[in-house]
Amino acid sequence: MKRKVSGNYDFSEGYHLLAIVSTLKDYSLAYFINKRLEIHLKKYADLNISEKGPGYPWFYYRQGNKYLSCFLIGNNHPGQKLLPALKTYDYFFLVKNPIDRNQLSTMAAGLRKIKNVLGVFEQDMTSIKGLELLMECNELHELQQIIIPGKQSKNIF
Repeated sequence: MKRKVSGNYDFSEGYHLLAIVSTLKDYSLAYFINKRLEIHLKKYADLNISEKGPGYPWFYYRQGNKYLSCFLIGNNHPGQKLLPALKTYDYFFLVKNPIDRNQLSTMAAGLRKIKNVLGVFEQDMTSIKGLELLMECNELHELQQIIIPGKQSKNIF
């Protein structure tokens, strides 16, 4: 007898998405976010959704031994958006495992204070078309860029 296993995994669980409207270039925005929120976003290889598709800027920060991680992801590429459903936004600030709602509110307020950030909007992640693909690609990208290289460097000796 064959059994079919299906699971509906909720990629948005543990994540919060702040959509940003800004005229800043990705590296400038990351610089000002680092200063304002006192974090250290670092640029890694661009995020690709498909092999032939364009790359989108991808910045990453993990808070020490805590589980909080932050991602700054660009939404713009000439002629194509990463998430067409959220085409009015320029960047996504994805927060993984925030400690509480106050921490997320503090981050959003800090982002709003950055010059040339025109708006910061918290998104309901359950209703965004195409978000599952982005979340899956983001987790895979984190694995390839951060987790695996980190484990390999620990096993050198």
